[in-house]
Amino acid sequence: MNNHTDARKAQSFLAVTLSVFLLILPAISFAIEFPSNLRATVKSQSEIYWEWNWVPGVDQYEVTVDGNVVGFTRDPRYTSTGLWAGEHSLSVKAIDKNWNYSWPSPTFKVNTANAQSNNAAAVLADAPSNSGNSNNSSAIPQNLRATQTGQGTVRWDWDAAAGAAKYAVTVDGQYVGETNSTSYTSNNLWVGDHSLTVKSVSSNGSFSQASNTLKTFVQRMDSAANNNAAPQSNGPPSSPSGSGSLSKPTNLRGNQIASGTVRWEWDWVASAAKYEVTVDGQYVGETTSTNYSSSNLWVGDHSLRIRAIGADGSVSQASDDLKFFVQDMNNQQANANTPAPPPVSNNVTTANDTGPIDPTSWNYGEVYQKPGYELSFSDEFNGSSLNQNRWNTQLRWDGEFNGERYEYRVVNGEDQFYVNIFSPDGGHRDTVLPLHNPFEFDGSRLAIRAVKNPAQKWQGNAGHGDLFSMLSQQTFLSGAISTYDKFTQKYGYFEARIKIPSHVGTFPAFWLHHQKRKSEGTRRTEIDIMENLGHAPWYIYNSFHYFTNVREGYSGNAHFIKPQPEGQIYTGTDYSDGYHVYAVEWSPGYVAWFIDGVKVSELWNSNVDYEDLYLILNLAIGGNWTNFPASSGGLGRSSDQRFPTQNDINNFQNPALEIDYVRVYKRK
Repeated sequence: MNNHTDARKAQSFLAVTLSVFLLILPAISFAIEFPSNLRATVKSQSEIYWEWNWVPGVDQYEVTVDGNVVGFTRDPRYTSTGLWAGEHSLSVKAIDKNWNYSWPSPTFKVNTANAQSNNAAAVLADAPSNSGNSNNSSAIPQNLRATQTGQGTVRWDWDAAAGAAKYAVTVDGQYVGETNSTSYTSNNLWVGDHSLTVKSVSSNGSFSQASNTLKTFVQRMDSAANNNAAPQSNGPPSSPSGSGSLSKPTNLRGNQIASGTVRWEWDWVASAAKYEVTVDGQYVGETTSTNYSSSNLWVGDHSLRIRAIGADGSVSQASDDLKFFVQDMNNQQANANTPAPPPVSNNVTTANDTGPIDPTSWNYGEVYQKPGYELSFSDEFNGSSLNQNRWNTQLRWDGEFNGERYEYRVVNGEDQFYVNIFSPDGGHRDTVLPLHNPFEFDGSRLAIRAVKNPAQKWQGNAGHGDLFSMLSQQTFLSGAISTYDKFTQKYGYFEARIKIPSHVGTFPAFWLHHQKRKSEGTRRTEIDIMENLGHAPWYIYNSFHYFTNVREGYSGNAHFIKPQPEGQIYTGTDYSDGYHVYAVEWSPGYVAWFIDGVKVSELWNSNVDYEDLYLILNLAIGGNWTNFPASSGGLGRSSDQRFPTQNDINNFQNPALEIDYVRVYKRK
């Protein structure tokens, strides 16, 4: 009797327990999504690089390798080292900020026994390497090829990849879009080398590894080139028999022969039939001689680049850029008093220079033509990369610690995610940098280029968050440079020669910002030297911002001051047509704004005197201002047409902010 009673009690207890468990099971199962698309790259027999898809709303992941919990990570990746040669397994749980766990992911297995080197691909336990990764990812595209079909036009092709729903295409290092077919056509390509890489994208949105890079030479197809031979797809066109390949033009030089007029010259190139001439980054024509004259040039810096063209249409590499300062020949006394530049050390280059002044700045005469001033900071951007001694590649508040949280921020409702090529964040380096490098160099200027974000997964509006949540919501990738913590100055003359993009949604800016934080005492000072909205390249904006009553826990009272006579500058010029010099002259209680040396506005206000400022140049995309009414400079669209609409995204053409130089002067 007692035994039956105990049995019934036990059965009742088990039934109640099971009922309670079944009631809470759905909450446990579906509160947090478990990680999916686990994958691995075998670096060697003893090292594996594990990855999985980011899970929305998680704070970190618990990583289990070979049945043992090995650690926690905030990024969807983990590296195992010191492994034996053989099979290994991975399982991952997602954890939210309240320490709620997801169910463990399915176990993923990989074998390292066949790895031969640190570059070995993952040896998957359940799929051959040539048929794509497991967990529904697709294969790497193979057999890339190119056919030039017209002047500046190339049709790219590749073989279909197993499991691919579409393909992500990158041309010349820039992401250009996706296609459902196995071909893509590029237009308006320059004469010279171009490259293609492709990633396949599976139906679940997973990207394959990038294909091998295909390089092709795009040749000129007009005149003789159209009649001689079909375009080459794997290198430059052949030269005429016995002529040898064309050398690039050398010994470029300029001679100013009148106000605004320069005669350019260069040395003859063997077998050249004519020369292609580019002045100030714009193609201006061809000549059969070794000289060319430019007229109506403004007072300031100009550049020349030459390519030699053979009789068969073959084209040489571009010459090195020549920079030349056009003087005001109506002011001969000023020219006569210009001191000779100091010699530039042959062993100092933009790559190894650690000072605030670019040594090549001393080659330009205008550097000495600001009475009462001396150069204190400069970058001519004549190299092939950014000088990390002068520049950061992020805005101070984006990708930094906020208290104990490491987070990324969006300001002004903007739609870009800034790519930080110098980021200390391993997740940023591993995940974002392979998508797009916004900083381009051609030997004479820096371009900051924006592209569509291939990692976007949804349209979000969070103002801050972790790397993967913010990367996944932003529509575009772009870049910013600043001298925060590297160079600041109070008062002086700040200038940059810039070409702005003409493109709906772009928001380029050149500005000065405060270095101090709240705890250090600041009025959050900001001087906007140049701002523009790309749909209206005829307008340049100048302004001054500061705050009062700034203290810990309180951002202060904002003050927005327009200079006189107007903060919105209109001269009838389309400022996207070419380069223009934007500058401010800052002295105690006074700021004056200049465009191409002409004062356009000024301000008297003692609040400009409060603190040192650093430099920022950036290309933002979208944001609240872009969507203001037309009377405020914005697009003036209805609320349901806020940039970027799908039409804006479809028509996005990868615009760039081009910067010839940045120079800062201080009073002697």
